[in-house]
Amino acid sequence: MENKTLSCPVCQSNKAEIAGENVKLSGQFENKEFLTTALVVLRCIKCGYYMFFDNTAKFTTEEELSKK
Repeated sequence: MENKTLSCPVCQSNKAEIAGENVKLSGQFENKEFLTTALVVLRCIKCGYYMFFDNTAKFTTEEELSKK
């Protein structure tokens, strides 16, 4: 799997805070109910956009990247 740098799709900022971990979304679509797998929810610090990632996403800090 390829590692990608986090960037907000709205404002291109690379700063975000964790808004929730192991979040499951539920809903209904065409008379069928669904429940997602556990997600990590990040909120962009600059514009407030919410981003959802499954548990395969890896998050690192700038310090961790510079050690590699």
